[in-house]
Amino acid sequence: MILLAIREMHRIVIVEENEYLVVYPGHNTATLLYNRLVKKSCDVELISTPIKISYGCSLSIKFEEIYMDIINDEILKISLKPKGVYRIIKKGRFENYEKL
Repeated sequence: MILLAIREMHRIVIVEENEYLVVYPGHNTATLLYNRLVKKSCDVELISTPIKISYGCSLSIKFEEIYMDIINDEILKISLKPKGVYRIIKKGRFENYEKL
């Protein structure tokens, strides 16, 4: 979750930006989507899938909510359905995941 401070008429409003993971079982498909998103100037991260979601060697792309439409469009263009899309839920220093 990213906190954004927005100044609004002499007061600061804090806006929380949700973070998500798109999970692929293989390295090739995750890397393909990641490279396409980077070329579109999306601020994304390629990470190992958290063990709470999947065991093994799967990769995930971590992204902010503002990139959701771009990511959905790219998934449709490459025609490679992900294993799942998850919202990251922060609880203190731990994370839980909710499948969408």
